[in-house]
Amino acid sequence: MTPEEALEEIEKVLDEIRDLSQSGVPIIVEGEKDAKALRKLNVKGDIHKISEDKRTALNFLEKLSTYKRVMILTDFDRAGNELARFCAKHLESLNTEAIVEPRDKLKALVRKFVKDIEGLPKFVRTVHASQRPVTRR
Repeated sequence: MTPEEALEEIEKVLDEIRDLSQSGVPIIVEGEKDAKALRKLNVKGDIHKISEDKRTALNFLEKLSTYKRVMILTDFDRAGNELARFCAKHLESLNTEAIVEPRDKLKALVRKFVKDIEGLPKFVRTVHASQRPVTRR
């Protein structure tokens, strides 16, 4: 799949993320840069940054268990995969639905081009710019 083909599908997933976020579903990301990246992509809802410390992470997840559903958008690398599984497992044990499908879809679409959430805005911008027709005078 070319970057241009991936972009259309990525935009659909981003719309899904925006809709869920707007409807009150909070999002878990790894760090501040990831949160800023989602803001650049017009995600308006609550974004929470998780700590690497497992004990602190458990406390963090317990606080989020007041929500019915929580979206997990960790990076697409091995550490991000492990963190996503950890969060999903513990949220589910706290009777909170862990939404991981948008992350899984993004990972499948961008794995050749982007390794983390913070890289998404630049990728989207770059591909959009490459699609603009060149105007000659």
